[in-house]
Amino acid sequence: MNKTQLLTCAIMTVNDSNKRDYYDNFVPFVKEALRTCGNDTISANEVKENIKSLFDLHLPINVVNTILRRRLRSKGYIKLENQRFIPDFDKLQDSNFTQTREKMILKHDRLISEIISYSKEKYNKYLEVEETEKALESFIEKYQLSLLEASFSDSATLGQDNNSNEMDIIISSFVLNCEKKQSLSYEYLIEIVKGTMLKNVIYYNPKLNTIDMKFKGTEVYFDSSFLIYALGLSGKARQEPCIELINMLRDSHAILRVFRHNIEEIIGILEWCKNNLTSNVADYHGTINYFISNGYGPSDVERIIYALENEIEEKLRIKIVETVGFDDYQFVISEQELENVLQANVNYPRKNALERDVQSVSAIVRLRKDRKSFHVESCRAVFITTNLSFTQAITKYFYNEDMPKIIPPVLHDSTITNLVWLKNPSKAPDFPSKRLIAECYAATAPKEHLWKRYIETLNIIEKTDELNQKDIVLLRYTPAARELLVEKTMGDENAITIGTVQEILDEIKNREQREYRKLEEEKNTEIEYLRNTLRTGQIEAAAAIEKREKKLRTIAEKRAKYTTLSITLLISIIIGIGIYMVPIIQNLQIPRLIKLIVIVLLTILPTILGLLNISLFPLLRKVNDFFILKYENAIKNKYL
Repeated sequence: MNKTQLLTCAIMTVNDSNKRDYYDNFVPFVKEALRTCGNDTISANEVKENIKSLFDLHLPINVVNTILRRRLRSKGYIKLENQRFIPDFDKLQDSNFTQTREKMILKHDRLISEIISYSKEKYNKYLEVEETEKALESFIEKYQLSLLEASFSDSATLGQDNNSNEMDIIISSFVLNCEKKQSLSYEYLIEIVKGTMLKNVIYYNPKLNTIDMKFKGTEVYFDSSFLIYALGLSGKARQEPCIELINMLRDSHAILRVFRHNIEEIIGILEWCKNNLTSNVADYHGTINYFISNGYGPSDVERIIYALENEIEEKLRIKIVETVGFDDYQFVISEQELENVLQANVNYPRKNALERDVQSVSAIVRLRKDRKSFHVESCRAVFITTNLSFTQAITKYFYNEDMPKIIPPVLHDSTITNLVWLKNPSKAPDFPSKRLIAECYAATAPKEHLWKRYIETLNIIEKTDELNQKDIVLLRYTPAARELLVEKTMGDENAITIGTVQEILDEIKNREQREYRKLEEEKNTEIEYLRNTLRTGQIEAAAAIEKREKKLRTIAEKRAKYTTLSITLLISIIIGIGIYMVPIIQNLQIPRLIKLIVIVLLTILPTILGLLNISLFPLLRKVNDFFILKYENAIKNKYL
């Protein structure tokens, strides 16, 4: 490595030891873009566009989102409120980014002007501003280390090499003259040197970074929600970060795939949306709102479903994989155990969504064939999802204490975006060098003692000669990746930052509606349960009463029967005795009329009833019913 690369390694090494990673370099850019947005609701999409507008710096939306959540929120620049992030504009005013940048540009312009004057006075050579700026940039690139070391020494010299040209000689003479006089111009120069060094740390430079971290035969599979977003079926704002990731992965030579069962799931989701276009319901992806706002009818959705596979394979260039075999049983995991874990940790709206996630994870494990990798580009296979709780559950399930840094089978789309970006970061904007230097200096501006540590670390690295170009990438990647792979949420996993401000507010409203419907469904389910329980209790109580009444009547009927039989028997005996005693009655000394009545009742009346075919059984039944009623009331009064 050349000395510029060694210095880049030294700066990143010292920053890491001071708990600063690569993201910290971009925090001031994001703060400035956020401060000038002026919106009460933070949209990562709009912050990204503002960064691009202000600095021509192209950061992926998910990288901006990471900086917002992990850096600005922890420092109090934004706060979580009602599922959205609100900027604290008062606190954001503590940034002196703009002032520092403008001062640096003025210092650069003054330095150029003084070099031109110095060349005219000493060498009688007239220089153009653009020519001088290019010469100064080239001079600093060649001698930046010597210049920085000289700033920490009482006596220092700038050596001339065989490649020194006339402009190098003029600027070298100017620098030595400024250093001798201890003029302000010398201080300006050192600040510009520092800005140049920081620019090389922040921006990807093809001349310095010749090692590209490409994927090595690794297949990247996408879940259903990600592809719905990527196809633009939830709006452009949700589509943008997905397309960014797909392009980054393709540029890094990743093999892009989707399982057939995820295609089937997308079709099922779109069919549901088609059937609910006029139902005034909100789905989890915002697809119904997208269809309605674009005037889509059922036939339009049907055409989208029909063209789905072609769109994925032709437009997104993602190949559909039918299935992954179970041939090698040593790499087959317990899908039932995994299903139980996901069921307990992830709130699935549908049973088949859980089953398909289990299928996906199981297939990824079989594709890996027990391959354990610390880098996503060499892990053989990984599944990308937009579901954070699913990602966390899988990370925890497959966590290995002996190898805590291995890439899990599932990564959140934001995480892999950041991991890929860290190894292939943004290229420097096509701005004048003085502006880039000024912005980088304003963004980072390390303390003076750190610059001394940079030089000391550089000397150690240079002496050991153990680093290579790949180490530059790893120094940028590893400290930040440590935090990313932990999947920390700080309790803001439900906060929405992807989308336009209006889309974020609409999604919050949709979430509230879904939550309200869920509560209504739970309430209705509970009411129905109580009704069924009450109905069942009533039926059981009625059955118990009926059983009790039946038993009571049976007892009453039995007693009434015996009573009626007893009365009937008693009457029969009386009649029989009466007939037998008729002659005796005739001889009794009683009134003649009474004798006649008794004889008629005992002898003639039964004969007449028999001739007329008149039965006494109905009368006996009435007597029996009378006693049943009496006995029922008597038992109720006694026992109930």
